Amino acid sequence: MKVHVLVEGPTELAFFDLWLPRAFAGHEFVTHPHQGKGSLPRHPEKAPLPRRFGLLDLLPATLRAYATSSEMKDDGVLIVVDADDDDVVKLEQRIVEIIQANAPTRTVVCLAIEETEAYYLGDLRALKSAYPSADMTAAGAYVPDSIVGTAELFGRIIGDDGLRKVAWAEKMGEQVTTDPAKSRSPSFRVLHKGIKRLTTKTPSQKPKPKKHWKTRHSALRKQK
Repeated sequence: MKVHVLVEGPTELAFFDLWLPRAFAGHEFVTHPHQGKGSLPRHPEKAPLPRRFGLLDLLPATLRAYATSSEMKDDGVLIVVDADDDDVVKLEQRIVEIIQANAPTRTVVCLAIEETEAYYLGDLRALKSAYPSADMTAAGAYVPDSIVGTAELFGRIIGDDGLRKVAWAEKMGEQVTTDPAKSRSPSFRVLHKGIKRLTTKTPSQKPKPKKHWKTRHSALRKQK
């Protein structure tokens, strides 16, 4: 059994290709990058719109293809999406509806609040190891998974305002903890829990929105 990891683009590809083998040694992962986040189609039952190649643009069609493939009947699917400025609860609900209508049972969705850099800032030890001259005072003041423009904040903390996100991912993918208890980021812990479920459990009922997730991130959204 393998896990197919659907991500937005090269940044997430760089991070997960380095972090997943460390965190879940012995399991097979295939990371599939897209051309950005995209948006969920209004009519998910139809074919994707032309020239739309974002993760969410293609998600319903991708999941249908996985569900009908005999070669993938035992595989797991992990969907990792940045929340960005979307309403976290509504976005998760819509993705879960797509999963329930189209996907194999072994499918998990995880939202990075608000961007992948939240995973990096959730692990101060990893940050210090990867970037010894980072502003650890500013990093420590960051409220995990808060809506603050996480990528820009990370750049300021490490002294790199060029948004070289792939380079950051390559460094942090080698350093971010594999122990969810050592991360300050709630969305990172949800990510780890979701992957663990995919790699250790047999197929069960299709996913439902998580109440604790809604409560946590609805409060964060109100703080914006």
